[in-house]
Amino acid sequence: MDIIEDVSHAGDATLLRKLNESAVLELIRQDGPITRSDVSQHLHLSLPTITRIVTDLIEENLVRELSPADSRGGRRPALLEFNYRANLVIGVYVGQRLIGALADLNGQIIERRSAPSLPGEAGIEKLIALIKELHAHAASLGLAVRGAGIGVPSIVTYPGGVVALAPGLGWRNLPLKERLQQALDFPVLVENEVNLIALGESWRGAGQGIRNLICISLGTGIGAGLILGGQLYRGSHSAAGEVGYLIPNTQYLGERVNGFGTMESLADRNGMVERARMHLAAGARSSLSGRSDPEVTAEAVLEAAGAGDPLACSVVSETADYLGIAIANLVCIIDPERIVLSGDLAEYAGLFVAPIRSRIEGLVPAMPEIVVSGLRTDAAVLGAVAVVMRETSDALFVYPTRA
Repeated sequence: MDIIEDVSHAGDATLLRKLNESAVLELIRQDGPITRSDVSQHLHLSLPTITRIVTDLIEENLVRELSPADSRGGRRPALLEFNYRANLVIGVYVGQRLIGALADLNGQIIERRSAPSLPGEAGIEKLIALIKELHAHAASLGLAVRGAGIGVPSIVTYPGGVVALAPGLGWRNLPLKERLQQALDFPVLVENEVNLIALGESWRGAGQGIRNLICISLGTGIGAGLILGGQLYRGSHSAAGEVGYLIPNTQYLGERVNGFGTMESLADRNGMVERARMHLAAGARSSLSGRSDPEVTAEAVLEAAGAGDPLACSVVSETADYLGIAIANLVCIIDPERIVLSGDLAEYAGLFVAPIRSRIEGLVPAMPEIVVSGLRTDAAVLGAVAVVMRETSDALFVYPTRA
């Protein structure tokens, strides 16, 4: 945890207040129950400063006082504890399915809901219904909802929440935040789903303690969430990490894309399915033979590859080629400590780790770790929770812990 010193520069007062509040609450969360005096000593902040901050945190219902601690004499000091159930946060990941959850302020998921993702207006109504279900469950527990964070597979203006293009959902230039806010009576934040995956992994997953992290989402489309210097990097147009638009080779130069980028058209779930169906139509023998086209899904191909099916292994190998190109380019530009494979297909991402490593380790100047997410789609949900916490309280500033 960073230690913030007391200073008196007027221009820095607001920022320092936020950082100090965050540091105090994080220490209480990690080490509580704890006294004000102990907080002061740990953070090297004056006791009057700690007292002011704690008073504000108690008023915000984020900290509560417990029975006084033991004392050798005089008045016993009160103990401070993080009130992680002060209220709940809703997080929703929009992928092949809508995956929503209620979580407390510690990131503990206490209720889940899911539903099919639908295109167009029906998809918006389905999303609203899912959020309302989770809100109703929170009410049944006697707890308020602090806000909702929504992750969408698209470039999303932040904090405006306009979805530029989600081709799988048929959403283009959709003011999703505005639409949701009209239907709900608590704060709503909309963000690119891979950015949320990166935040979730940084907070509670395989990215903890990593200052320079790349999270790759495998599913319908591919994308990357970037944590640089411990902070989420969105880019100038909220388009950082859109690796699906990388150019695989010179044959695509001068062309235009409408919808999915050229790289993701080859490396995502649809690309895998298309290649598998093409080989089956040409008469290739496989455990997938005899299945109708709708039955040849990405999951079916990946399961067959895991079982050693030659056709499926060939499709996965070719997919690893394209993913390797995208990851090698990112590694050369960003020089990350770790890459986490996540998204809809995280369950099968282990099939890609060794092939990608073997393809690129002799080509890049420094090889990062490549690991598979243990959180899977919960990463995006927890990232959504983290975003809501950051935006609704100065004290609830979630950031990666230093290694």
